[in-house]
Amino acid sequence: MIRFVLFCLSCLLTTVISAAEQPPNRAGEFSQEKYFAGFTKPFISSGVFLLDAEQLKWQVTKPVTNTLLIKNGQVYLENAQGEVVLQPGAAPFVSLLQAIISHDLDALKPQFTFSADTQEGCSLLLPKDQLLSQLFVSFQLCVVSGNVQQVRLNEHNANYTIIRFNYSAPVKPTTAEASDIN
Repeated sequence: MIRFVLFCLSCLLTTVISAAEQPPNRAGEFSQEKYFAGFTKPFISSGVFLLDAEQLKWQVTKPVTNTLLIKNGQVYLENAQGEVVLQPGAAPFVSLLQAIISHDLDALKPQFTFSADTQEGCSLLLPKDQLLSQLFVSFQLCVVSGNVQQVRLNEHNANYTIIRFNYSAPVKPTTAEASDIN
C-alpha cells in the first residue's frame, strides 16, 4: 500500500494548473529521480503526461513502460493488454494530491503545516495527516510562472524523490484514451 501511495503521489504531481486558468489540455515530459540511502546513483525514470478536462494520463516510457490514468476521482492502471484496471484504495488520495500538484495552498492548510524554505519560489509542506506523516517528512513544491517545476518528496529513511517537469504547448489528444471509464 505504501509503494502504491508513493507511486500515486509521484504520478499525480503533474496536474499543476487549474482548468480555469489554463487551456483545457496540458502536456509535457517528466523525469523522476529516486534516491535511496546508501546508493550513490538514483533510479531514474521518465515519460510523458497529458492533462485534459477529463483525465490525467501519466505514461512512464523509461526504463519500462507503464501507464496510469486518473479520471472521475479514481486511479486506473493500463495493463500490458491495454485493459484499464481500477486501483482500489487510491481514491481517498486523489483530492489531496490534486491540491498538492495544483499548488492550492488554501486547500492544503488543514492537512499540512507550512515551513519556510530556503529556495526561492518553493514551499515546504509538513504533513499533519497520520498516514502521510508516517510516509513522508516533507514535500517541497517549487513553482515558476504558475507551473510546478519540481517536487521533492522526503521520506523518513533518508530516501527522497525529485520530479522535474518540462511543459510543451497545449495539445489535442490523438485518440479517445480511456473514454470508456466512467
